[in-house]
This record gives sequence, C-alpha cells and structure tokens, in this order.
Amino acid sequence: MPEDKKEKLDEIEEKKKELQAELDRIQKELDTSFDEVRSDVSHKLKPSEIIKNHPIPVVGLSVLVGFLVSYRSSSSKSASSSASGSSGDGFTSLLMKELKKLATRKAVSVATDYIDQFLESKKEETLTGTNGTEESE
Repeated sequence: MPEDKKEKLDEIEEKKKELQAELDRIQKELDTSFDEVRSDVSHKLKPSEIIKNHPIPVVGLSVLVGFLVSYRSSSSKSASSSASGSSGDGFTSLLMKELKKLATRKAVSVATDYIDQFLESKKEETLTGTNGTEESE
C-alpha cells in the first residue's frame, strides 16, 4: 500500500508539473496576444494614422471645430467688451474677422477653380469622344 500511495503521489506531482507547464504556455500566449492588441490599437489611434486614413473627415471636423470655437469666443468677447466698454480687443477682433473673410474667399475661389477645371476637362472629354465617334462613322 505505501508503494501504491507513492505511485499516486508521483502521478499527481507529474500531473501538477504538466498543468503548470500548460499554465505557463497559456500565460505567454496571453501576454503575446495582449502586446499585439496594444500595439495594433496604439498604431491605429495615432493621430497621424487617423489623418492618413481619413483626411477629408478630419479636415471637415477641424473646420467645424474652428468655426465653433471662433463663434463661441467671438460671442463671449462681444458680450464682455460691450459690458466693459474696452476697445483693446477691438483691433484683434477686427483683424480676426478680416482674416476669416479672406480665408473664406480663398477657399471659395479654390473650390470654384477646381470645379471649373473639372467641368472643363469633362467637356473636353465629351467633345473628344464625340469627335472620335463621328470620325469613325
């Protein structure tokens, strides 16, 4: 009987070692997986990666935030300046308004130039395509 107990004890010890090795392997796999997920998430959440992957929405969002911030700051400044009667911020405010107008005009000009060029190229493609088909007939 004592030998039977010793065999069972040895068997249990062996099983314990196997289970410990399995736990160590699982822990290493979890650590590796966690590191991969962390690396992937940190890479995808880098601002430069977001801008590279979604440039148009980022520009739109930044324009929207800029207008909201400028609207909020201009409305709070106008309320405080009218209440206090100070004219120290008047020049800065006027300058910012003029810069905004200039930037808006420039943006509209660039957009209309782009649309004009696009339409002109489409018109030329259509005329070239039409002339090409007429010549072949």
